[in-house]
This record gives sequence, structure tokens and C-alpha cells, in this order.
Amino acid sequence: MILGWWQKFVRGSRERRWKVRTEQKLGKSLAQTGAYLLAIFVLHTAAMMVFEGMSMGDGLWLTLTTVTTVGYGDVSAASFAGRAATVALMYFGGIFVLAKIAGDYFEFRSERRERMARGQWEWNMQDHILIVNSPDEDPEEYFARLIRQFRASEMFADTPVQILTLQLGDGLPPSLTELGNVVHYHGSGSNSPALESAGAAKARAVVVLSESDHNPRFDAVTFDTLHRLREIGVKAPILAECLRDSNRRRFKDAGADIVIRPMRAYPGMVVRGFVAPGVEQVFEELFSSDGGEYRRFDVQINGSRWADVVAALIEKNLGVAVAFEDAGDGEIHVTPNADDNIKATALFVLASDANAADSQEISSALTAL
Repeated sequence: MILGWWQKFVRGSRERRWKVRTEQKLGKSLAQTGAYLLAIFVLHTAAMMVFEGMSMGDGLWLTLTTVTTVGYGDVSAASFAGRAATVALMYFGGIFVLAKIAGDYFEFRSERRERMARGQWEWNMQDHILIVNSPDEDPEEYFARLIRQFRASEMFADTPVQILTLQLGDGLPPSLTELGNVVHYHGSGSNSPALESAGAAKARAVVVLSESDHNPRFDAVTFDTLHRLREIGVKAPILAECLRDSNRRRFKDAGADIVIRPMRAYPGMVVRGFVAPGVEQVFEELFSSDGGEYRRFDVQINGSRWADVVAALIEKNLGVAVAFEDAGDGEIHVTPNADDNIKATALFVLASDANAADSQEISSALTAL
């Protein structure tokens, strides 16, 4: 893990140096262009003073009107030497400067596209969903399913998404770009400048993924990211994945508003945590063996009202009926209407270990119906 942190630090340092070099290159190019223009102005003004006998003011005026192609005609070069100087300096020199400006512009555009593709462009986003880190297995597929879940919710349907990860160095795959309004920044959640470049402080929601869904040592990486987010001053709600339940309180103290277990098969859990806080805890209990669980009980129900079936089990403290197996076609019907009269060969009941029952007890509770 220490080696992994060191590699992330080195990558972050390279990205910062690359950014500084790019900015220095752009600044040098602009300075050179300015120097060329200044040299043309000075040389042409001097040439008009020498060859045409103009004053400095008239020479500068002629230079300006020639450069801007206004050409009032009140002052002009009359001698062969003066006209030759104008052609050499203003026309050829001007063409050279224009060509340099055009070249620098297209080079900048090309470099900009390359940086965007490689995740090295700062998008200056705000009110976006920031996803920090990525799963170690099938990150592209997981990101696609997670973003679709966000887009399916009314709360985040039109919210842009930015992914901060080291695993998409070759650019976003088509499965993500086709979702629209999805970008990425090549960096790590363990790097504060990368978090700032990804707009963490301006995000609408922040998701901190665990890089592993089975190695609890990665909780330390998540904790470090949460600490950096707090230092940056993130105000948006933060959801963090946690592998060890003993670390949940630490994550909360570090700034996480929502803490869940990694559930790669159900990315909708992440979205539910933002849209309906608390629902993620209910789901975790259902998917774990520590709390309530769904159980099947083979029973015979002939035309009883669904609401009466549910009430009978609750009254006996046997759990909550959530579905039944149809006696006619064997289909499973989940949460039918309260007034539906059902014929069932089995009930599916949400019950805890404390009130565990068997099929006979369930049948006894339903005998009065």
C-alpha cells in the first residue's frame, strides 16, 4: 500500500510539472509574438524617419495605419527605400507574425484536445457529481452503471459528472462518453491539488469509492481522501465506501455524511444514499446476515385480502409479508395492492433472527382469515 501511495504521489508531481511547463511554454510564445510586433513597429517607424524624413509621430502613425489596414493616405512612403522597408517589415513581417499566431493557436487547440482526452484538463466545473477513485475490477462498467443510476433519478438527471481516477489514462471509453456530460481528470483522491483541479469544493455531491471491495486496508486511503476534502473546504454531501464497520465512526468524524459498504453489483445504493438518506442503511441490513432477512414460508392461502395477511403477521410479531407465490401460475408478486384477494402457495416475509418462525407458525397466524 505504501508503494501505491508513492506511485500516486509521483504521478501527481509529474502532472503538476507538465502543467507548469505548458503554462511556461504558452507564456514564452506570447512573449515572443509581442517582441516580434514591437520590433516591427520600432524598425518601421525608424525606417520612415530615415528614408522619408518623417517625424517620430508621423512614422508611428503610418506604422499603425498600415498594421490595422486603415490606410488614411494622409501619410505614406514615397521613396523606393521607404516602400521597400514597408513591404519587408510590414507585409512579410506581418505575415510571419500572423502565421506564428495561427500556429500557436492550432497547437494550443491540439494540445487542449490531447489534455482533455488524457484527463489533464481542468474543466472548472461546479454543481457537478464528483466520483473519486475507482474500483480495481471493471471500473468502466461500474462507472457506466453508476452514472446511469444517477441519470435515472430526478434529483441528478441533468447533473454533469466528473471522475477523478488514475485508471482512465487513455481517455474515457465510448460507454461513458455516450452518456453525455461526463468528463474525467487523471489523478488520485490522495492528492489535494488533483481534488482541487476536479472542482471538489464546487461539487454538488462527492462520492469516494474504495479501490477494493474486499481489502479493508483501503479504508486508510478513503480516510486520507476524506481528510483532504475537509481541508479543501467541501460543503457538498460526501458519500464514502467503508469495508470495516469499526471505521464508520471515523469516516463520519472525518467529514463523510453517508457511509456504506461497497456493493459493486448494486450501484444504485450510492444514488439512494443522496436521494433518500437512510435508505442505504435499510438495504445494507437486508443484504447482510446481521439484521432482518427475507424468508420463504410454504403456506396455503385461498382468497384472503393482502392487507389482512400483512396485519396478521405483524400482530403476531412474525415479520412483514412483502411478496407471495401465486397458486395459479407460480409467479412471484411483490407488494400487491392492499385490497387484492390472493391465492398463494408461499409467502416471502421480512423477519429478524429475534422473531424467527417456521411455516406452521405462519399458517397458524393466518387461520383466522
